[in-house]
Amino acid sequence: MPCPKELITYGDHLRKKRLDLNLTQQQVAKIINVTTESITNWELNRNTPNFNQIPKIISFLGYTPLINENPIKKYRIERGISQKELAKILNIDTTTLSRIERNKGNRVKKIIKEKLFGLLKSSTTEY
Repeated sequence: MPCPKELITYGDHLRKKRLDLNLTQQQVAKIINVTTESITNWELNRNTPNFNQIPKIISFLGYTPLINENPIKKYRIERGISQKELAKILNIDTTTLSRIERNKGNRVKKIIKEKLFGLLKSSTTEY
């Protein structure tokens, strides 16, 4: 399977990194702690990783593939947190968080935005 010309999905990024490092799918699966079948399916874009697998993928890649994402969504994805979980942490509705991530949260109260950006700011000192 050739190296992807365009890196769009997690599978594309994984395949490129794996080929650059001259690793087998089995070796990458062991590093990420998933099955070889998972790596194959991601690389063929048959399915996508679960949120709890994404932090390990990011660690393997050495970067976060979703560089153009909303910073709140990027924070959530890097840590493998679902919208529901983050909304609960922030004590806001999941729909509100979804709107914020899609940059549709114009009517969101200022205090909610402050909570979110406060969380983002504090997380940079933790990692």
